[in-house]
Amino acid sequence: MAKTALEIYDALMTTIRGRLDVIEAVKNSESNDFSRAETAAFHGRKVVEGIAFACLVAIENGIRHVPRDAKGQWNAETILKSLKAKNIPTLPSPSIIRTASEEEKESDNVNVVIEGVPERRVSHDELIAIYQGLHRWLHEINPYTEPDRESFYVRHGQLLWDDLTRINQFIEKHFISISGEGFFCVLRDDVDGLTKVVSLSRPTSAKTF
Repeated sequence: MAKTALEIYDALMTTIRGRLDVIEAVKNSESNDFSRAETAAFHGRKVVEGIAFACLVAIENGIRHVPRDAKGQWNAETILKSLKAKNIPTLPSPSIIRTASEEEKESDNVNVVIEGVPERRVSHDELIAIYQGLHRWLHEINPYTEPDRESFYVRHGQLLWDDLTRINQFIEKHFISISGEGFFCVLRDDVDGLTKVVSLSRPTSAKTF
């Protein structure tokens, strides 16, 4: 039996959460700086690819169609550029979810309210730039262009950790939707620590702002 969009999205987010956990463990390990960064970048790049795939799942869930030139891709940059070129602005939106007030229930006919967290948002171009930056860690250091691994880390290490932190905050709690259909996800639930995804529709069950 084919998986539903919700099941596919949940599986993607569970994988992303696992990779972010690995990044955190590696960051706090006792390995040398370059080895920690190199391993974290590998998983970070796959996290961005998972986010790009999640956008495609959300699109299919909302409009029952995925752009042909994006559906068969694995490269996050190609997928994100395709969506931007077609003016499909589907990206996770960092958010919190709360129960609607009595006034909101009455005036908007909603049960929950999703509030965006603007300072944690990442645009298509910013996500592509982060993805490109992670790529520099995936090849062996060329001894004719870099004196050593330590110097490379000094030049690029802090930006790497900053980008990975930004990605974690971007995807940690988010809402993603198109045509009124979407998903709300928490990578680490406050109660049991598990990754959870719920399907939401607007305006019948939720409103966003």
